[in-house]
Amino acid sequence: MNEMQRARALAASVVALKTSATDQQALAASALYPTYEDLVARQYAAENAGYRFQYGGGLWKTLQPGYTFDGVYAPGPGTESVYTRIDESHAGTLEDPIPYEGNMELFSGKYYTQDGVVYRCTRDSGQPLYHKLSELVGLYVEVAA
Repeated sequence: MNEMQRARALAASVVALKTSATDQQALAASALYPTYEDLVARQYAAENAGYRFQYGGGLWKTLQPGYTFDGVYAPGPGTESVYTRIDESHAGTLEDPIPYEGNMELFSGKYYTQDGVVYRCTRDSGQPLYHKLSELVGLYVEVAA
């Protein structure tokens, strides 16, 4: 295989990784994904839900198909139906709770941690939430014993 063939094979591998990687694989290769700011500058329109990008030191993905990065709605409070943050895998057990930073969907029976407190989810949220877990006690979570 010559240099050009190797370069083409490498480029094809990068494209395959960006489009078909699991969230955990994407997290390990987050530098391959464009930044939110670059997408806004190009007014990029993501055809499919699940389009990944970097923002604020993390890796995020869109939740809706056809989303155009116009700079009006950056990831954060109020954009829970537009984006979700991709985080490292955790078992969601009392011993390995999932770090909660907002913009995450909660799943019944899983454990989450925020601000040094561990919470157990009592019911599925069905959509990403942005409130602090301490504000969701009695609605979606309880303080773990």
